[in-house]
Amino acid sequence: MLGSSLTRLPNELFKDCSKLANITIPNSVTSIGQYAFNSCSSLTSIIIPNSVTRIERSAFSGSGLTSVTIPNSITNIEYDIFYNCKSLASVTIPDSVTTIGEYAFQNCIKLKNITIPDSVTTIGSNAFYGSGLTSIIIPDTVTSIGKQTFYNCTSLTSVTIPNSVTTIGQSAFYGCSKLASITIPSNITYIGYQAFYNCSALASATFEEPTGWFVSTSSTATSGTNLDLSNTSTNATYLRSTHASKYWRKS
Repeated sequence: MLGSSLTRLPNELFKDCSKLANITIPNSVTSIGQYAFNSCSSLTSIIIPNSVTRIERSAFSGSGLTSVTIPNSITNIEYDIFYNCKSLASVTIPDSVTTIGEYAFQNCIKLKNITIPDSVTTIGSNAFYGSGLTSIIIPDTVTSIGKQTFYNCTSLTSVTIPNSVTTIGQSAFYGCSKLASITIPSNITYIGYQAFYNCSALASATFEEPTGWFVSTSSTATSGTNLDLSNTSTNATYLRSTHASKYWRKS
C-alpha cells in the first residue's frame, strides 16, 4: 500500500513486478517516475488521479494495461509511455493534452481507435508506429506529421489530414498496407522520403493543389523532376512506388 503522503512514484518503483495486478495511487501523488510500472504484465487497469500532473517516459511501457484514462491534469503524453503495451485497446486523451510524445503508443497492436483532441498541437515521431489503428483523424491544430508516426500500421484504412498540416515526414505511413486512398491538402508543401512506401493497397491519391510539385533525391533541393498530379491513380503509384524513395516539394 502506498502512503498518503507520497508525492512522487520513484523511477522503476514496480519495474518487472510481473505479478502486480492491482494498485491504488493516492491523491497526494503528483508525478509518476520513469519505468515505474515497466513490464508489469499482470497490471491490466489503473486509475491515475487528477493530482498527477506528469507521467514520465516509459512509465507504463510493456505493461498489461487494457485501457487507460489520462487525467485532465496532464498536458504532455511523454516519450515511450505506453510503448509495447500489446493489450492496450482503449485510451482516453483529455483536451488538456497538447503533445503526444515520440514512441508513445508504439506497438500497441490492440489499439484500433483513438480520438486525438483539438488541444493537441504536436504528435511525435513513431508515436503510433506498429499500432493496430484502423482509422485516424488528425486535428486541425497539428501542423506536421512526424517521421514514422504511423509506420507499419497495417490495419489502417482511413486517414484524415487537415489543412493545417504543411509537412508529412519521412516514412510517416510506410507499410500501411490497407490504406487505399489519401487526400493531400493544399497547404502541404513537403512529403518526406518513403512517406507512403509499401502502401500496397493505395489506389487513389488526391492532391487538392496538384500543380507546382517536384521530386528530388535531396531533402533540401529547390528544383527537380516536375510532376503532373492530376490523375489520382497515377499519383498513388508515384507515392507508393515510382517516386516513393524521393523527397517531394511544392514550389
